[in-house]
Amino acid sequence: MCGALDLAWEPGSGAAALAITVNVHRVKALASVLREAPASAIDVIELNDPQYHAVKKLVSIHGEAAVALAAANALISYRLSMPGEKYWMEFAGWASKRPRPGSGRELVTEMKEFLAESRGNRMVGLQKARRLERALPALEKLLREPRKYSNLGLLVRELAGALGARLEEKTIVFAAKMAYYAYRALGIEVSGKDDIPLPLDRRMAVLTSASGLLDAPPDRVFTRHRAEAVKAWQMVAAESGIPGIHLDAVVWLPAQGIERNLRIGLEYAREEYACKLVDYSRGVIGWGLARRVAGEILYRDPYSMHS
Repeated sequence: MCGALDLAWEPGSGAAALAITVNVHRVKALASVLREAPASAIDVIELNDPQYHAVKKLVSIHGEAAVALAAANALISYRLSMPGEKYWMEFAGWASKRPRPGSGRELVTEMKEFLAESRGNRMVGLQKARRLERALPALEKLLREPRKYSNLGLLVRELAGALGARLEEKTIVFAAKMAYYAYRALGIEVSGKDDIPLPLDRRMAVLTSASGLLDAPPDRVFTRHRAEAVKAWQMVAAESGIPGIHLDAVVWLPAQGIERNLRIGLEYAREEYACKLVDYSRGVIGWGLARRVAGEILYRDPYSMHS
């Protein structure tokens, strides 16, 4: 189904791990149907993203400080106990009642208070608090000079440097995406977005497997083949002409509940995905195209594969 397997050494693993190649045929097939989506549809989908609505609420209360608030929350947006869409609305509701942070220290202190109260972000709280502390110098700069970091590539490098993380690490690129949403709500043009890859969360790992981009089940994509998955979606972005930061909303949003839907059945999951894609695009993407996109995104049942 996919390209050949080869052996590669995984640093720190103490053993040889299977590395897999990206299925270029599947990249081209998926990119071909995504290329048919008009730019206006992508724009509408982003405007209807609940996460964008959450960030827009932050902007209405905190102005340009919302950029740093959004980035800070993105850095701790992992191992959530509710869907990301719902979690960001929780955060926006909480932060809209708080005073505007005047310094990086105030921002980090407020974020720690949110962690202590959040219903959607309860796991590994101490780890996330330490992560915020390490990010403090970068968040201070972002709070002081938000317009400077409308160059999203610069923002990614600043955050990755502060955290000692890879540039493509999930929460780093997710912070760039949420900062982009804040800049968009502020009416500030951004640059450098074409080089920002898609954030690879569990939902995207399922789609990576289901689309056939990688010949591995979702859990293995998420834990062992993250780099290959990121590369695969970068290839889809390049082939489709849709930058990763925009492609993320197009493929990720309609996949809410995807694991449950796939357990019911592949055809059911495709129908649900297509319905959501039409809905989020407010009909700019018609049913026919939505069904074809769903057929390529959910090309196979990823849970029928052997681990």
